[in-house]
Amino acid sequence: MRTILGQLKASTLQLFPTTKYRLILVVLVLTAAFISVSELAVAKLFTQLILHEGEMTRTQIILYVCGFFIFFGGTRAGHYFQRIYRVNVFDRAFKASEEQINRVKENWRWSLAFELTTLLSIFMQMGVIIVFFTFLNWKFGLLNIVVVLGILQIFGMIFRKQLKSQRGFVKAKIRKEHIPNSVKIGTRIRSGETGILLSGLAMLILFGALIALSFTGEISPSNTVVLFFGLRMQSSSLSNISSGLMRFARARTHSE
Repeated sequence: MRTILGQLKASTLQLFPTTKYRLILVVLVLTAAFISVSELAVAKLFTQLILHEGEMTRTQIILYVCGFFIFFGGTRAGHYFQRIYRVNVFDRAFKASEEQINRVKENWRWSLAFELTTLLSIFMQMGVIIVFFTFLNWKFGLLNIVVVLGILQIFGMIFRKQLKSQRGFVKAKIRKEHIPNSVKIGTRIRSGETGILLSGLAMLILFGALIALSFTGEISPSNTVVLFFGLRMQSSSLSNISSGLMRFARARTHSE
């Protein structure tokens, strides 16, 4: 995991040379966190509305429905503007850099920037989800932290090997040695899918714990549903991290 953090930090300092653009990057990442909070709030409002509909007054139902649509609309709008605005940020940040690079390196730098911001956003989302889980049930939250840290440690080992492989491909290209695309692409995809498989297996521990805590009554039915949706979101985020890290390794080594 230390390798992942080191490479993310180095890429951030390389791509965003001034404090101004690093702060803008932070805002973009925090926007991603807002999206995660809103999506979890949407799930919470929806379950409250469905499970307790008969116990609510008409005014409460209207408020829950309005809140549902506001948060749902906020997630879609935030996601859209974050994706669109970051292109302008990249362009201005690259122009502010005094480093002169050729066109090929320029293309890889754009690719690296996209992968970097995507990964940072997902990590921020993961952080929000972990805090949210712990808030709903501290026992489940602590177990979730342990499992996620274990998964990230596995991702770090796979990522380190992928960096080594991608640097080997770059050196082979410089020496004008031919490497089949099936090897270059297959190596990256295989590593990403391995991480997805292992993280999926680890997530079964959390789903099992959620069912057990629900049966014992330590988690309410509404919170169980929300945690289930949250786990699905977390599982998807971990899958995106695994595949994203492999693309990040490729962009990182080709832009060095």
